[in-house]
Amino acid sequence: MTLYVPNHFAAPDRDAIVQLIAQHPFATLISVAGGEPVITHLPLVADATGTLVGHVARANPHAALLAEGATVTAVFHGPHVYVSPTWYEQPGVPTWNYATVHVHAKVRVINGEAAQAMLDHLVDTFDPDPLGEAGTRHMRQDERAGMLAHIHCFALEMQRVEAKFKLSQNKSPADRLRVVSALGQQDNPDADAIASLMMNTLMQSR
Repeated sequence: MTLYVPNHFAAPDRDAIVQLIAQHPFATLISVAGGEPVITHLPLVADATGTLVGHVARANPHAALLAEGATVTAVFHGPHVYVSPTWYEQPGVPTWNYATVHVHAKVRVINGEAAQAMLDHLVDTFDPDPLGEAGTRHMRQDERAGMLAHIHCFALEMQRVEAKFKLSQNKSPADRLRVVSALGQQDNPDADAIASLMMNTLMQSR
């Protein structure tokens, strides 16, 4: 699979890609079996080395496809928003601005203590009270082992990363500022995020 990315919509830099993944970790994980896509939605987060890690339920048929060395694609969906043609100096066509990252990777299976450490890392990342009842550190060893028996943990060794930041770069600086201004008048977090990304790309292009 290849993502269509015109040159002017390429990600501004590696930091922008890393930041998008960190801010939007709920990914779409895609494998292929018998010519059909197999899809799971799940959080994927970077560990201390920058490697993406996650897990699925063993009851999920997708787990059988996530064997050592299997190839997968993880899609991270960043902010997105409608752009009206009336916002340009010369009205054009309606469109959608967005940012997305596709990570093509090979699976590395995680077992044993490494799997427990990965789960602790996930809880630390998302839970406001990781040491409380929502965490796993308070559980007895047999309880932790029982929990691990029902999930399949893995890391994604990145082979190729594609990123598309479609932020009106094909428009004039003046029109891009008009879009930013219009987005700023919406009560929409995605509109604010896209406006911020647009301003960043504008500043980098000067």
